[in-house]
Order: sequence, then C-alpha cells, then structure tokens
Amino acid sequence: MREVNKYFDDRALPQAKQVCLNIIRHFPRHPDALYALARISGDLNEYDEAIAYLKLAFQVMPHFPDNRKIAFGIFNKYLQARQYLQLEESALWLSKYLPRDGVVWDYIGVARIEQGKFPEAHLVLTRALELLPNNPHILTNMGNVLISLERCAEAVVYLEKALAIQPDMVVALNNLGNALRYIGRTEEAIEKISKAVSINPDLPYLYNNLGLAYRESSMYALAIEQYRHALRLQPDLVQVYPNLIDALRQNGQVQESIECGQHALSLTENIPEIWGAYGDTLREANHLDAAIEAYIKALSFKTDGQSSFNRKIYTNLLFCLNYHPDLTPEVIYNAYHEFDVRFAQPLKASWKKFDNERLPGKRLKVGYVTQAFYNHVCKYFLLPLIEGHDKQQVEVYAYANPPFEDEITHYYKKQIDHWVPTRDMTDDMLADRIRADGIDILVDVAGHTNGNRLPVFARKPAPVSLHWLEYGYTTGLSAIDYYLTDKPTITDDCAHLFSETVWCLDGPAYVYRPDTRRAELTPPPFEQTGVITFGSLSRSTRINHRVVRVWATILDAMPNSQLIINSGDFKDPQVQEEMASRFMRYGIDRSRLHIGFSSPSWEVLKHIDIGLDCFPHNSGTTLLESLYMGIPFISLADRPSVGRIGASILHAIGHEEWQAYTEQEYAEKAIILAHDLDQLRSLRTGLRQEMEQSLLMNEPAFARSVEKAYRQMWQIYCERPEE
Repeated sequence: MREVNKYFDDRALPQAKQVCLNIIRHFPRHPDALYALARISGDLNEYDEAIAYLKLAFQVMPHFPDNRKIAFGIFNKYLQARQYLQLEESALWLSKYLPRDGVVWDYIGVARIEQGKFPEAHLVLTRALELLPNNPHILTNMGNVLISLERCAEAVVYLEKALAIQPDMVVALNNLGNALRYIGRTEEAIEKISKAVSINPDLPYLYNNLGLAYRESSMYALAIEQYRHALRLQPDLVQVYPNLIDALRQNGQVQESIECGQHALSLTENIPEIWGAYGDTLREANHLDAAIEAYIKALSFKTDGQSSFNRKIYTNLLFCLNYHPDLTPEVIYNAYHEFDVRFAQPLKASWKKFDNERLPGKRLKVGYVTQAFYNHVCKYFLLPLIEGHDKQQVEVYAYANPPFEDEITHYYKKQIDHWVPTRDMTDDMLADRIRADGIDILVDVAGHTNGNRLPVFARKPAPVSLHWLEYGYTTGLSAIDYYLTDKPTITDDCAHLFSETVWCLDGPAYVYRPDTRRAELTPPPFEQTGVITFGSLSRSTRINHRVVRVWATILDAMPNSQLIINSGDFKDPQVQEEMASRFMRYGIDRSRLHIGFSSPSWEVLKHIDIGLDCFPHNSGTTLLESLYMGIPFISLADRPSVGRIGASILHAIGHEEWQAYTEQEYAEKAIILAHDLDQLRSLRTGLRQEMEQSLLMNEPAFARSVEKAYRQMWQIYCERPEE
C-alpha cells in the first residue's frame, strides 16, 4: 500500500487505482485496498463505483480507522454533482453500520431536503439532533426543513441556537433571515441577511434573499437592486427572475416587468415560478388571455394537490377568470369547483366531530379570519361590524395575519375579545386552534385574495362557516356553508354559481364608514373646466374591450367631455399609453384622456363629475367613495355577484335610476345625466347626506342584521341531526 499512498500523494490517481486493483485481484478482501479504491474512485468522480467499493470494504472491516472520512468524502461528491437520490440511498446504507452517528443522519436529511421530501427530512434530522444536539450545521438544516414545512416560528428557534454556537455561519444567517421574513419580522430579516452578505459578499443567493426581504417591506427599488446584483454575480441564476419580475411589477414598472419575463423565458421555460410571475405582470397589464395561458403553464409542472405554489397560482388564475369579459358565469364557476376538487376536498378526510354545545340561544363564538386587520380597505366595512357587535350575543375572535401591525391593527385589538396572531401557524395548527377555541361561526373575510387561509376552512374547524366581504364571489369550497350577501347582488337563478348556500341579509351586504380626513366637498368640476369629466378609479383589469367601447361611445356622443382613469395600475407611462391607444382606435383624441395614478383618492374624485362603473366586474370601494363625494355613477348589472356590486350600492342608497341592464342603456343614462347640470350641482351637495341617512351607513342596523343571520345559521346547525 506504500506505492498506492505515494501515487495518491502525487495525485496520480489512475496509477494508484491500478495498483489497488492488482492487489484485490489476488486478495479480494483486502480492506486497505478496498477503502483506497473507494476514496480514489470518489476523487475521480466515479461515485457509484466508489460506493460499491465502500460497501465491500465495510463487509470486510466495518471498523476501519478512516472509513467514516472516506464515506463522507464520497457523499460530498454526490452533493456537488446534485445526485441527491444516490446520496440518500448511500447514507441510509451507512446508517445501518453507524446508527449513532448524527452526521450520517444529517446527510440523509440534506439529501431529502434537496429532493423536496421535507417531512421525511424532518424525521431524520430529529434523529441527528438527538445524537448531536449542539451541531450548528444540523441545527441549520433543521431550520431549513422547518421553513420548507411552513413552520417558520419553530425554524427561528433552531437557527438562533446554531448562530449562538457559530455567529458567523452564513447559511444559518441566510436561513434565519428567510424564516423571519415569512413570519413578518422583515426588519430583522434584512439585518440577518445583510450580515451574511457582509461576511461573504460573493454569494449570489444572498442578494436574492435580501431582495425578498426588501420586497416584503414594500421597498421594491432596493429589492430590484439586490436581484440585479445577484444576476451580475451569476447570470445563469434563473431562480432570481421570478422575484425580479414581481418587484418590477410592484414598483409600477409593468412594461419592464413583461420584458424581463420574456427574457427569462428565452433562457428557460422549465421553471414554473417564472411562468407564475410572468402571468402576474400580464394580468396587471390587462392581458388576461395571455396571463391565463401563463398560469396554466405554471400549473403544469407540479402535480402535488397540496402545493402552496400551485394553490397560489390557481388563485391568480381564478382572479383572471373573474375579470374576463367574454366568459360565461358557468365556465368561471367550473374553475372554482375544480379548485375545490384539487385543493380542498382531499382535506375532508381530516374533518372531525364538534364538541360545541348545540344551544340555539347561547352566546355565539364568532371568529373572523383575515390578514386585513391593518390599514387596509376592508377597514371601511369590517371595523363598523366589529365595533357594532352586541357582546351579549357574540364573543368575537380575530384570527389575524396582517403583513405588519399599525395604528389600525391596535385599534382592532381594542374592539376584539380574543386576538389570535396566525402568521406563524400552519394550516393544521390554525384549524386545531379554532377547534380548541370552540368557535361556532367562522367567517372568511378574504376569499381568494393574497394571504387567505382557505385551506383552514377546507379542514372544517367550526360547525358553521361563511364567506363575507372581500373578493366578491364564491370561494368554490364545498366546506364553507354560506355566502353572505344581499338581494340586489344575486339573481333568482344563480344558486348553481356558488359552492356555498347564498344567504341574503335583510339590508345591504355591508355598511360603509368613510375616511373623512381629506373628503371635503367641492363644487362640481364642470363649473371651472367648462366640460363634463367622467371618471373611474378602477384597476386596469376591469377596463376591458367592452368597457372601452362603451366609454368611447359616451365620449364620442359628448364632444364637450373628458375622461379620468386613475389607479395604481397606471403608474407606468407605457401602460398609460397602451390604455389610451384603445380609446384612440375609436377616434377619441388623446388630449381628452387623463390616465395615471395619484393619491389619495379623494383628491382625484374632486375633479370628476360622473363616475363610470366597470363591467362585467364592477368596481367596489371607489363607488362608495364617489357617492360620498357627491358624484353619481352609472353601473351595468351583469353576472352575480361581482357584476352586481354597483346594483347593491345603488339599491341601498335609493338611486336605482343609475342602474343599467344593457350596454346601450348604460351609455344613454350617462349621457342623459351629463346634460342635467342642475341635478349634478344638487347631487354634489346633497348626495352625501342621502348616503349618511341610508342603510349604507347605518352601522347598528347592519350589525343587528348580521347577528340575526348568524343566529339563524346556528339554529339550522342545532336542528340538524348529529352525524
């Protein structure tokens, strides 16, 4: 073996291997030669051959002095070559010889993490930590797998322990930053990942993760800078592109975001996250058909029915379908039903019996599930209900996962009996908590919006569940019992378009409490401009080809008029010009179109005489804001329920005369109203008072209406035979 060692020291590996082969030809069970062959084959990147020799060597002499070191050397080669299945199989084999070696179990864990086998990885890393509880590498890997299992609060504990042992461990700092980001502690996340960057500034993935932390803090320009730096360091790091596409979109650089997506797809079409981000930016630019195609492509890669990525992409697909101007209600609903089949119905096996007392008159425990417990548009509707609840009748629980806490969050906390932060809870954990709290009525206030917890509702954690307010259409979940709305929002024949039983309140579907700080009334703008100004503060996806055609018809019939389109979707000048070009095709002069974004909305509304609602998906809060500013709006009733939001509002305030049922009627009503200048003056000063005296702003009446519905739903449950 001296000759072998000499060749090995000189890195003459083929010669060393040949000498060993000569030895085992004569002495097949020569342990030194077999172990040497394993080590040499590994160094020659002949991994499978190396493992074969190692297995023979262990059979001959399992307690060879350097066998552990040789095995780990081969394992590292598998890691470098990304041959994770072979690594897992080899490490599992070695664990039979070295069952109390924590590092061996760690290798198995790493191999499983890289293959996406996170529950199995957690199992073996738990074993590794039993053997080596203070090993920072194993602690870090455990943190990593817990992040992948969406148990980020637990991950923080392991990662902080790893860093207490080895403070400059870059991987642990990075993983800790990711875990903190997921549970909303973004400032700390930025601090940890920035520290990792300062220790090793040459690792591209650190800049990518730092960008993600900045994005969570809505610091999109800084996020873009980090992503681009990562790509400068490693141009083929295509995993960065979905994040860059998203940050550009969020920063209002929509056209650049589209171009970035096209460039990324020219590099590779095999990363679903790129297709998903590309779909998002196409949706933002109102290219709905192309966005739908991108989402379908993104969904084609992963078949896992419980994939959080697939669920998010499918939700975005539903969003596009909801706004599509040319699809039938039945086609759209079928996609919601498919969501239920794919992501929710498999969870029915986890349903359990309820221990809640079936007493019809008891004080009800009502839980509201939403991330909107902060300065979010939902506050105009949710706060009045929370405040208005009769605490003798209901005990209120908030299952809250706001992206951050602010003064509105703290105000909510004062109004709610039980505040339960849920951001760091998995869906199973939250469902168990709701069940343990004994909730009688569970209310989803999110629908398919970002941050929703629909998978929790799919687990049926409360006897009665319902959807209300946010999103404006069915959840698609057969596990949710009721869809809470009002009569104008639905039609007599729409039951087949909802997975839930439609339940109509006595009055409107919501009550509105405006933010009055900047909402002073002003004279109608036509008195200063000399022209009638139509306007919409709606998102671009609502302004489809049907809407553009009708609005252009109105402008064409009213030469002495102009149009304001203002929302966050129109920050990008190229998006503004693209929208303008749609009107210009109908002969509308560009000078009559004022497209852009400014805030707050009250200031924009002061320059509008008549609001124009969108269809088939109506606008929402901006319609109420228009009325409050003395601005009438014309609405077209379309498919339930997103196409009848305007009808609901106009019915509640008593101005059904502004409701149209055909596109021609819509245009005619807008033109007639534009010619009645005396009425516009009167409405400017009197519409707010009408609104304040209507059911739209009668908070006590609304709270009683909702509580009556809750009580009746509970009564139905109590009368139902126990299963």
